Parts: sequence; structure tokens; C-alpha cells
Amino acid sequence: MVKLHICIVVGSFPPNCAGIGNYAYNLSKKLIEHGHKVTVFTRGVWNRSCIIEKVEGILVYRIRFIPLYPFHVELHGIFLNKIFKSLENSFDLIHIHSPLVPLVHTKLPRVVTEHGTTKGDIDNSSLKDVHSIILHFFSQKLISLDSKAIKNSNRITTVSKSCAEELRNEYGINREITVINNGVDTNYFTPKIRNVTKEPYILYTGRLDSRKGLVDLIESAKYICKKHPEIKFILTGKGANKKYLEQKIKDIELENNFYFSGFVDQLKLIEYYQYASIYVLPSYYEGLPTTLLEAMSCGLPSIATDVAGNSEVIKDGENGLLVPPKNPKKLADTINKLLDDDVLRKKIGINARTHIVENYDWEIIADKIEEIYKSIM
Repeated sequence: MVKLHICIVVGSFPPNCAGIGNYAYNLSKKLIEHGHKVTVFTRGVWNRSCIIEKVEGILVYRIRFIPLYPFHVELHGIFLNKIFKSLENSFDLIHIHSPLVPLVHTKLPRVVTEHGTTKGDIDNSSLKDVHSIILHFFSQKLISLDSKAIKNSNRITTVSKSCAEELRNEYGINREITVINNGVDTNYFTPKIRNVTKEPYILYTGRLDSRKGLVDLIESAKYICKKHPEIKFILTGKGANKKYLEQKIKDIELENNFYFSGFVDQLKLIEYYQYASIYVLPSYYEGLPTTLLEAMSCGLPSIATDVAGNSEVIKDGENGLLVPPKNPKKLADTINKLLDDDVLRKKIGINARTHIVENYDWEIIADKIEEIYKSIM
């Protein structure tokens, strides 16, 4: 393939980010390995017009971002397009990672990857924190921003079949949509022989927001700790729901069983995966969760809710276990089942690792993305 200079537009980028930002980072590294040049445009801080830096060979422009919701995307777009215009002629194509990124004014070929729709976020969030309230109140405006980015593209990709269906059914997209899954670095996220002297713990990684279903995990702990009083729950990540979740834990008097780690770096994160007993993702909605791929790549037996996204990765009973969403008792029963069955845990962990290596390795994903680029050049 002809070597390209690719401009990636994404809402966040390492360090100190997760999800879509990490996707853009890993894709960028692979594209550079394949001989391409990559420049990233992402959010910066409100009091600096632009911070330019290099992250492992990736040129990153952190452009002024004013967190004035719901106008943050359009405001960021004003600053981004001004800088983009001065550099536009150096790029061969634009790859936008949605949702909630600015519309880039350009005649260059554009690819949009939808990682999970704003409508899906809104429909599956509660009104228990400020972020969720803002999402609901300004829902139509935020969904409109997504639609513009998608419709002003030459090719559309999504990370899951369910996300593609949302674009067709909820956003009225009747063009070709290509499903290219999230990826994981299977050489980095690897299994390790577990140290049996470590305390057993159940792990969750991701944002602490209402659509992640963590209130159900906390409720399930009442039943789990009756049978396994020594078990710990480690919840990584940040989010608006933390205080609410902490109060729920106090209400059931299990403060000693829960630990909120906050945001952790990659070295600590992989250690958590490698030594956990079980990974749990009790979410109500997912595009295609990278955290689940990471856990499974580490050979960690995983339990996730049977919602779109999760169910595209897990084959129930073979490489993981699926449970109904919003059902703490069933979640508890399934966790207890895995804690009590060493043979099942080992089988699921081995199968999980194999499935991720064969289907979600970043080399596989990057090759598919390059085919999309080739189709619009």
C-alpha cells in the first residue's frame, strides 16, 4: 500500500485516558510500524491554544478545549479547524473517531469510526449525576453533532455489529457500514501464572458512570460476601458516579471489601488483570469494550452482561459467562459459581485468550483499517 500521512481526530489521547483514546493510540502505533505517518488532533486545556508533542513517534496536537457542555464540541471545532487549515495540505486523509468530536472542514477523504453512539449512552444512563442530566437535557443537540460527523464521511466503520445497527435504525444511515472490531495488544496483555498467596479479588476496569451497572455489582456483593467473606472488589477508573457508589457500599456495610483505585497506568492495569480471580463487566450498554478484550487477552475468566457488544465477544460458557443486565442476584450466583469451580475458571481463561489472539490482535485490526484507507484514495 502507498504510504500515507494520516490525520487522526479523537476526543482523548494518552497519557491518562482510556477507551477510544487508547484505540487511537494503538492504531497509530501500528500504522507507523507499517510505514505511514500519523498526526493526532485531540483535546487540550482551556488556557493554551495548542500544545504540540511527540508520543512514541506520533505527532500530537492538543488543541484548546473549553468544557462548556453541550457547546464543548463546537467550540473545540473552531480552534481545531483553524489549526487544521494551516496543515491540511500535508495530509492524505482524515480518520475521525466518534462520538462527540468536531466536524472537520476539508475536502480530503474522511473515514469515521463510530465507537458507540451518543444515543446509546443517553438511553442507558440514569439521572443520578450531573453528566447524565446534561446528556439527557441536551440529547438532541449532541446526537445531531454525531450525525453530522458520520454523514460527512467517505467511509463509515463501527467497532461492533450492534453499533452498525444503531446507526442504521436510530440515525437513519443507509450507506455501507464496515464492522472492524476494537483491538488489543496480545503481546502486552498476556496471562501470567497467578500467585496463590495473593488475596482473591474481583476486578472491574473502566469509567465509573451509571451505564456501567456498578450499582448492580455492589448489590451482588451482599450475596457473594455471605459465601466468600474474604473476597475483595477492585474498581479502577474515574467518573461522576464515585460518591454515589461509595454511599451504596456504606449502605450495605461492605467498605472493607471494596477498593477504588482511581486511574491506573498500563503497568498497574496489567498487573490487576493478571492476578485477579474474575473480571466483571455489568454494563447496560457497550459498543465493543476494550477492557473486556484486555481481560480476556490476559486469560482472565470474565463475566459480562448479555448486552450488545459484550455478547459479540463472549460465547456463553466457552470463553466467558453472560448474565442478564440489572439482575444483581443472577450476577452474584454466576460469580459464586466461578469462584467455586477452579476447572471452569481455567477452561474459560484459556479459551478467552485463544479467542482474542485469533480475532482481536492489533495486527489484524490495523490491516483491515488500511484496506478502508485504500478504498477511498
